[in-house]
Amino acid sequence: MKKTKLLILSLFIANFSYAQTSLMDSLIQKNYSTFKKNNSNAFEGKGWTTLQGEISKNNSVLLGEYHFTSEIPYFTNAIVNSIKFDNYFMEIDPYTINTISTKIKSLSPAELDKFRNENGSALSFLQGEAEFDLYKNILQQNIKIYGAEQISLFSDQLLFSELSKKSKNNKAIEIYKQMIANSAAYDTKHNTTFYLFSDDCQAKLDALSALNLSANEKEQLEALQLSKELYLNRIHPLRIQYLKHLILEKLPEWKDKKNLFKYGANHMPKGESLMEVFDIGNLVSNIEEANYRNSLHIMIIGKGEGETLADLDEYKPFLTVVKDDNWYTYDLRPLKQAISKKKLKVEDLTLERIIKGYDYLVFIPELTKTPKTGKQNH
Repeated sequence: MKKTKLLILSLFIANFSYAQTSLMDSLIQKNYSTFKKNNSNAFEGKGWTTLQGEISKNNSVLLGEYHFTSEIPYFTNAIVNSIKFDNYFMEIDPYTINTISTKIKSLSPAELDKFRNENGSALSFLQGEAEFDLYKNILQQNIKIYGAEQISLFSDQLLFSELSKKSKNNKAIEIYKQMIANSAAYDTKHNTTFYLFSDDCQAKLDALSALNLSANEKEQLEALQLSKELYLNRIHPLRIQYLKHLILEKLPEWKDKKNLFKYGANHMPKGESLMEVFDIGNLVSNIEEANYRNSLHIMIIGKGEGETLADLDEYKPFLTVVKDDNWYTYDLRPLKQAISKKKLKVEDLTLERIIKGYDYLVFIPELTKTPKTGKQNH
């Protein structure tokens, strides 16, 4: 009798699992389309037409990406070239963003190349050629660019350099120049840590805090101190809290506008993030919903150099339909609806969060690393 019951239970579980897989496969088959690059630095195909329509309808569009690729900036360029946006938010601190924007607007091409070569890693994701070209295009279209991120460990010398040029306090200028020199010396020694974590840096930050500085100087130095604490203590929820604070600070400037956000895929789901916190995507989704508007959340994945489809096992249900070198877009909303109605159960928690947190998934058949300009720190 026991054996019979176990056999029946095993058959039930197997049939249930098969039914769930079949339903998921069926929903994916019915809700995907393809598109491809054309000769106009854009795309063509049903998938692109679908995405353009959805992007046009939504007040805020959030792209969850892989960093340092050539294809995702191309995709983003095609979006901003075909649909008008007012604001663009990216994963770099606001002070570096302001510096780069000023340099692009004020320097000659040769001077700009020199600036990029000298600063390299200090420019964060904009060290990548494709990302920098996208940034220039967005700037040329008069789209307001916002940075919402902590200050990078690699950006200290650039920050001190700009502060030394703008400060009205001679003692502060002297300290900034000392910090630039000491940080550069730290780099040449190939330390396993960073100047920002050194006793010398903290002593000089303490000395600066006692001086009569402008409000802008104080703000940047406080942001640097906070960034140091975030790096040292590795408190991810606090970092996300800070990012959301920066975005919320600018709410009066973007709440009634057309906005594009481009961050790592962990940050952009409208529900719980892939890191198990409520991130930027959730904040923006709630703000738009509270104002009777919509946000569109798009996750972008792809096959990296040297990878096969088998290496993307976590996305296997979606990749079974991939038959060629087209780009694929999947409408995730029917799957999310099936989960909500308890018709579909997704065992993989990360995959479930992706389906619930994103409206569309875009698959790129080949992701290539974008070339980087300038020196590489550490």
